[in-house]
Amino acid sequence: MPLALQPSRILIVEDETIVARDIRNQLIELGYEPVGHATRGEEAIALTGDLRPDLVLMDIQLASVMDGIAAAQAIRTQFALPVVFLTAFDADQILERAKLTEPFGYLLKPFSARELRTVVTMALYKHQAEAKLISSTCQLQALSRRVLEAQEFERRRVAVELHDELGQLLTAIKINLQLGERLKDCAPSELNTENIRIVDDALNQVRRLATGLRPALLDDLGLSPALQWIAEIIAARSSFSVHFCPQEMPQRLAPDIETACFRIVQEALTNISRHAQATQVTITLCHENNALVLCVQDDGLGFDLAAMRQRAMLGGSVGVLGMQERASLIGGQLDIESAPGQGSQVQLTCPWRALAPSA
Repeated sequence: MPLALQPSRILIVEDETIVARDIRNQLIELGYEPVGHATRGEEAIALTGDLRPDLVLMDIQLASVMDGIAAAQAIRTQFALPVVFLTAFDADQILERAKLTEPFGYLLKPFSARELRTVVTMALYKHQAEAKLISSTCQLQALSRRVLEAQEFERRRVAVELHDELGQLLTAIKINLQLGERLKDCAPSELNTENIRIVDDALNQVRRLATGLRPALLDDLGLSPALQWIAEIIAARSSFSVHFCPQEMPQRLAPDIETACFRIVQEALTNISRHAQATQVTITLCHENNALVLCVQDDGLGFDLAAMRQRAMLGGSVGVLGMQERASLIGGQLDIESAPGQGSQVQLTCPWRALAPSA
C-alpha cells in the first residue's frame, strides 16, 4: 500500500495572536500542518532551526528589534527555506527591502483562504523546483570533476603504456635493425625472427590499449556478447561468479544505447567487485513492451540507499551519478534498490531504439 503524502509543515510568524490563530485555522482547513508560532524575529529563526518547516509565513512588521525582513534573510541564509511575507503595508520602500531576501510570495492583509492557498502552493512548488535545480547543479559539478579526473587518468595510463611497453619494443626493433646493418655478412634469420616476435608483442599491446578504451566486440557483435565478455573479465579477477541471462534480441540496438548499457554494467560490476563481497551476480537483458530492461543483481553486503544518494549529491559517489547520467541521455531511468545485508539491484529501463539501417 503506498504511503499517504504528509501535509506540508508551515511555521507562522505573527505578533498579533488573533491574526495568527486565524491563519492557523485557515491552514488546517486547506490541508496544511501549522507546526509552530513565533511572535519575534529572533524566535522565528530559532524555531525554524528546531522544527525545519517546509515554509515560513512571515509578518514583516514585528514587535521586536528584528523585523520580519531581517528574520527572513537569516532564515534563507541559514536554512535555505522558503518564506512568504505577510503585511498590511504595501509601501514601495518595504517592498524593495523585502525583495532583497528573495521571498517566495507576498500577501497583503487581509487575505482570503483562496489567496493564501494560491501563494503557499506556488511557494512550495517553486522551492521544490529550486531544490531540484540545486541538486542537479551539484551533480553536474561532481560529474564534470569526474570527467576531467577520468580523462587525465586515462591519458596518464595510455602515456605510461606507450612509453614503457610500446616504446621499449620499438627501441628493441631499432637496435636489431642497426645490428643487422653492421653485421651484413651474418645470417639475418635470427634477427628477423626476433624482430617478428617483438612486432607481435607490440601489436598485442596496441590491441590491449584499444580494447581498454573501447572493446571492438561491442561494435562488431553487439551488446550481449560485449556484456558477456566484460562480465567474465571482471568476475575472473573478483570473488564472484556471473550468471548472464540475455533474451534474444530482435535486432541490434542504436549505438548510443549499447554504449550506455555496456558502461552501466561495467560500472555496476566494478562497484560490486570493490565493495559488495558478493558470491553471485546475475545480469538479465530483455525486451519488454517496446522497452529495453537491463538488470544487475548481486547477493553482497548491500548498502544504505539514502546515505549513498547523499554521498552522490556531494560528489562522493560519482560512479552512481555517471550511471544515472548515461541512463538520462538515452531517455531511460535507472533504479537502484539495496539494503544492508540484502544485496543490491541496478535496473535500467529505456525506450527500445533499433540500429538505423545503412543507407
